[in-house]
Amino acid sequence: MRKPTILLSVLLLTAVAAAPASAETLLAQPGLVSTEWVAEHLDHPDLRIIDARDSMGPYLQGHLPRAIYLNTETVRISEGGVPAVLLAPEQLAETFGRIGIGHQHTVVVYSSGREAFAHAAYIAYLLELLGHQAIGVMDGGSEKWAAEERPLARDFPGHELASFTPKFDPTLIRSAGDVMRAIEGNEAVLLDARPPAAFAAGHIPTARSFFLFDTINGTDVTTWKSPAELRTLAAEAGADGKKPIITYCTSGRQSAQIWFSLRHVAGLPEVSSYDGSWIDWTAKGLVQEK
Repeated sequence: MRKPTILLSVLLLTAVAAAPASAETLLAQPGLVSTEWVAEHLDHPDLRIIDARDSMGPYLQGHLPRAIYLNTETVRISEGGVPAVLLAPEQLAETFGRIGIGHQHTVVVYSSGREAFAHAAYIAYLLELLGHQAIGVMDGGSEKWAAEERPLARDFPGHELASFTPKFDPTLIRSAGDVMRAIEGNEAVLLDARPPAAFAAGHIPTARSFFLFDTINGTDVTTWKSPAELRTLAAEAGADGKKPIITYCTSGRQSAQIWFSLRHVAGLPEVSSYDGSWIDWTAKGLVQEK
């Protein structure tokens, strides 16, 4: 008489074990994820994958299964003649919603080590800026996935439109005025992600050079440096976490790589980005230092 009950219990337990985890249990907060982690969760219904490589060509030749292409220039526009101005939060939220991303989804972003994963970090930055937390940046990017001979696809997957309501976090973004006040009051450490030659040619006063490629290791396949290595590099640049850190670059995208590295890999507190960066600073005719 007890056999059907026992069998039912076993079936229920099996079903619970086989059921996919909810979005909350995939990723609770932004951070790095491995290629192994992505492969394990590839078919999860609440997972959204963004291919953010700087050109559509590589995406057409092969991308992660279920990955949707999103070029970072999609989220920026010229305004008043000044290029690469970030769209308004509502417009950014509409963009994410149109590619099928809602707040219930966990988002994994990847790009290429050829650009130090700056494009993936920039998309992650924008998602967090809009209040999203379930974000992973795939360590090693497209090169590591391919080197491990993991599956690639050439189809164009799509998702239904999603509702993405922005919950803008002003602590993550800085304006030229914010940077100027931080300089005048010696209130923050300013890190310049551009190549050293560009930094030497002119930079924002008090800024320290922190080249984005210094955050990664490897040649053909590159991965992020360890948290300890990143904290050492930051301390050498005068950013030991005792003061807030503001990152910048040419247009805001490369600085997102430094922002992500220090905030979510090294675990340093109070890291924000001057998204307008050098383009905005020079367009406003503000003082430069060499």
